Amino acid sequence: MKISVFTPTHRGISRPWLQETWESLLEQTYTDWQWVVVPNNGAVLSENITSSDKVRVVPYTGKPLDDGRNSIGALKKFACQYCTGDIYVELDDDDLLTPDALEVLAETYADENVQVAYSNTAEFHDKSWESQTFSEWWGWKTRPYEYKGHALQQNIAWPPGPWSMRHIYWSPNHVRSWRASAYNAVGGHNPEFSLVDDHDLNIQCYLTYGKRGLRHIDQCLYLYRLHDDSNCKRFSSDIRQRDSECYDKYVFELAKRWARDEGLGMYDLGGGFNPVPGLTIVDQREPADIICDLKERWPFDDNSAGIIRASHLVEHLPDQIHTMNELYRVLAPGGWAFIEVPSTDGRGAWQDPTHVSFWNENSFWYYTRKTHAKFIPEFEGRFQVSMLKTYYPNTWWKENDIPVVQAHLIALKPGYEEQRAGEVLI
Repeated sequence: MKISVFTPTHRGISRPWLQETWESLLEQTYTDWQWVVVPNNGAVLSENITSSDKVRVVPYTGKPLDDGRNSIGALKKFACQYCTGDIYVELDDDDLLTPDALEVLAETYADENVQVAYSNTAEFHDKSWESQTFSEWWGWKTRPYEYKGHALQQNIAWPPGPWSMRHIYWSPNHVRSWRASAYNAVGGHNPEFSLVDDHDLNIQCYLTYGKRGLRHIDQCLYLYRLHDDSNCKRFSSDIRQRDSECYDKYVFELAKRWARDEGLGMYDLGGGFNPVPGLTIVDQREPADIICDLKERWPFDDNSAGIIRASHLVEHLPDQIHTMNELYRVLAPGGWAFIEVPSTDGRGAWQDPTHVSFWNENSFWYYTRKTHAKFIPEFEGRFQVSMLKTYYPNTWWKENDIPVVQAHLIALKPGYEEQRAGEVLI
């Protein structure tokens, strides 16, 4: 099995760490590899790199790129066009692979089901080798790792799933690798999502191959160097914006893929008017797949649903606590609720004579925050907020003063709590 490691170097001067990156490749215990290096914007490589028969240098010849936010995804995709291996491995030009990284990857890809493999990462500050970890508040766990006498901490990546992949912060990180056939089948890096191009690529692979196709290697195989010239620092605001776009585009599809893989129900409550393809319609009259009165006990088993969609539905149910208790009961551990409801901040909540309960963003505090849940002891559940905002779906809604609360909630139950990503306030 041949492994192609690819590294765009897209600065106007030679990167000062590229020699160390090269040396980490020379130390690999697995020897069937090539290194594809793409210098861009005048980057210079040393002779001891360019003279090696394991290195293929391919200067970028595509559409002219600037030095930053619009170039990264295009450079990676360009590099992969010249990779001849069975496996593609991303290696940044300021980072290091651990000596066993490629060997562990080769062993992992011996399983033909694996299409994407990723590992834990140890981050360190340039020159000082001071280790950096991420906060337990967001669900992170760490474990010691020693590299050439440097005592580091590895950040332990999450297993693949909609919870970890909904945001770039918890998405599969370095070392990132793809089976060549899978990479090409999903279209590779998307330059339109530059700065979050790897995140977008991993989402595409998860949607295509599911949990079975992605493998978390619970070992540290990658050392990530922290310095002031890193893209994470230079373009942090752009990354957050692109990440938000990825969330809006993919979160529902991620949850659907997980629910299908787990054999869980996906229900569209009140979906008779505007049903979503792939979900079971639940309503009080035809057309519906299940006809029932949601003011009573819902006709689903405990922990049986992966997705509950309730778009402009909960305001038609009189007992908010009953609604949220039933929602929690039927959702599986880590199950998703996608709720939209007219907010009391505008006219929409009050104008419809069939509305019998009234909601705004603060209404969801009582089901997601310990500080407020104590006031409703009848509530028996715990939800994590993935998204909570008020917005206007389009110009018509704004012109008529009908703001809508959008709440994406995750059921906090044993089995999910142990691997949850993101903050929990309840």
